[in-house]
This record gives sequence, C-alpha cells and structure tokens, in this order.
Amino acid sequence: MLRVLILDDESMVVDTLAVWLRMPGVHLTTCLEIEAAEALLSTFRFDVVVTDLSVSELGGLEGMRLIRFVTTHFPDTTVYVLSGYVDESVRSLCSVLGVTAVLEKPEGLSQLRTLLLEHRSTQLNGAEITGDGEVQQVERLEDFLHAGTIRSVLQPVVRLRDGVSPPFEVFGAEGLARGTTGSVLGNPSFLLAYAARKELLFEADMICIRAALHEVQVLGHPLTTFLNVQPRSLTNPELTTRLCDAVAAAGLTERSIVLELTEQQTIVNPRAFAATLQKLRDRGFRIALDDFGEGSSNLNLFQDLRPDYLKISGTFCRNLAHEPFKQIIVQSTAEMAARAGTATIMEAVETAEEAEVLRRLGIDYGQGYFFLKPLPGRELARTLEEGPLTPARPGVTSTLSLLPSAS
Repeated sequence: MLRVLILDDESMVVDTLAVWLRMPGVHLTTCLEIEAAEALLSTFRFDVVVTDLSVSELGGLEGMRLIRFVTTHFPDTTVYVLSGYVDESVRSLCSVLGVTAVLEKPEGLSQLRTLLLEHRSTQLNGAEITGDGEVQQVERLEDFLHAGTIRSVLQPVVRLRDGVSPPFEVFGAEGLARGTTGSVLGNPSFLLAYAARKELLFEADMICIRAALHEVQVLGHPLTTFLNVQPRSLTNPELTTRLCDAVAAAGLTERSIVLELTEQQTIVNPRAFAATLQKLRDRGFRIALDDFGEGSSNLNLFQDLRPDYLKISGTFCRNLAHEPFKQIIVQSTAEMAARAGTATIMEAVETAEEAEVLRRLGIDYGQGYFFLKPLPGRELARTLEEGPLTPARPGVTSTLSLLPSAS
C-alpha cells in the first residue's frame, strides 16, 4: 500500500484531492495544519508527501517548513508541491530543498495523479491491486478536543514480590486515553505530538485525566490511580488547582493518585516545572517516571524527579526469560530503585514466565496483558468481582483480587 500524506489549509481543496487521488493500492491521509503534518510524520511512515506552500493564516510560504522537515528527517520520502504560488524563485528553492516536482493548481492535479500511479506501480511491483483505496482525514485538533470524544480505559497494576501464583493482588490501575474508533487522533502518540506542536498539551492532558478519573469513579474500588501527564503541562500555573478540583470531583484524594511523567518533549521552563512538581507533592500526589530506559527517560530524569515509582519500558520485558543481558539490566535497575526508596513496575508483561523472572529479579509490580487487558471501569469492576479471568493471550489463566489503595 502506497502511503500518501496531503497538507492543504483549505478544506475544499483537501476534499477535492481526496476524491481525485483516491485509487486502489493507495492510502491517503489528509490534514489542514502543518503541525498535524509534522506530528503525523513523526508517528507514522509515509512514502509520499504532497503539500501546498501557503498553509498558514499568517500568510507566507509556510509549506517550506514542512518540506525542510521531511527532506531533513525522512530523505527517502518523496515530496511534491502542489500550489498556486509558483514562480522561478520558488521552483529554484524547492529544488535546493529536495522537492521532486513542483506542480501548479489546478493544472498540476492530473500530473500528480499520474505521478502517484507510477509510485504505486513501482512499490507494488506487479502485485494484485484490490479495493477502492483508503482516505483518512485528520480533523483540526481544537475541533477534536472540543467534541468530547476522548474516553479512557483502565489497566491493572499487580503486586509481584510476594509471588506470581494466583490470586494476584491488584495494587492500582493506569488510565489510558482512547479516541474515536477510526480517527487517527485516537492514537495517543499522535494526539500528544500534535498537541505539543499546537501548544495545547495542557488542555489535552486535562481532558484525558478527567476521562480516566471518570472511569475510576465508575470502578468504585479504592485503587491507586496512575494518570499520565506530560512534563510540559507542569509549567502551566493552573495545573495544580485544576488537577485537585478534578480529583475531588471524582470523589478521590490526592494521595491515591500517581502522576506518570515521561520526557517526550523538552521542558522549556525548568523552574516552573520544579515549582509545580513540589506543589503537587505537597498536596499528596505521588510521582512515577514512565518508560524508563526508552528514549530520553534516563538516569538524569530519575535523579531530578526522585520518583515514588519507576515504570520500566516493556521493551526490557520482551523475551526476558531467554536474554541474560536483559536480566542483568532489569535486576540492576530494581536494585538501584530499591536503594533509592523507589518501587519498580514492569510494563507489557505478557507471559507467566516473564512474570516469574521479574519476581526473581526483584521487580515490585507488573502490568500487561498477562494479567488483564485495559478495560472501561464498569467492565473492570465486574471482572474483579468475578475472580478467575482469561487474559488476551490464549492458554493463560490468572486470578485477580483487590488490594486496598496505599495510604
């Protein structure tokens, strides 16, 4: 399937391109904002990018920014310009930046379709082409956030240190944001990347947090609740007040909440971040460092945060029982955290064998499909009350029991 990204700030033009370029063997993703295009490219893979040059209400040739972004970070991706703002100087600059072809509206539309057909033929290399092609439209972020379609599911965090034989003790649950089925904005990684570029991370975080707290309220069991927060949101002076209000509205206490932080975006105001972090701790919130060992989530951040919980990236759990070097890393991390007074949680636990190895290596808690997949609060409540359950992976049965929320 040839994956094509289209950027134009005029919805009528985007709709026309979607109709004209839709064809078997081609997946079109259309967006109206350059921030969405950059976030899409950072999250998914595309073979071709088609962009206008004037893609901002501020005027100018903002499309050049996207072109430079693509040719710098994704040099194997073909870039076409389809614009009404074309002269020799523009053609010359596009050539320098690595644009494959510069086409003028509206005449260039037929030529663009021909170019995509050639790309498709080269990529499929004679393979049979079926279907009518696919079109995925990305709505503006503000419209998506205001629509109120973000919901949450809860995934249990269970105790490992006292053994992994049933019944498992459910210590807590992490709220995981989910969007509308079929919407690319339902992908949390893309949603947050788009929000970061639009400077709307705080608004997106609060919507996801309220959705998670609603599910915990529906759950009706006193569990420690893990909520994901982007570190950049902590630079907003309103965070502490609004977070405390949301927790109180859900009938919970600050002490029952653990805020999961991960360094996905650069903290642009470290002083404000540190001040808010202290305010949150003073109110009783506990802190977890998420995705430890992955990307920028490293020892420096562990030192700066002094977290109550260390959530280790699931990449270190995959095939753990058969990779001694991974076992050394996990055991060393568990020992370091224990000496610092930090509890450890391994993410993405999928087998009984992995759970047993983690217990032997000193990991305190586990989370993953071996225990239970993420569920809405009401379904999780029924599951916990019923006792025996069968996780998503066939042939594995486990039993969960509730452990009261830590005080």
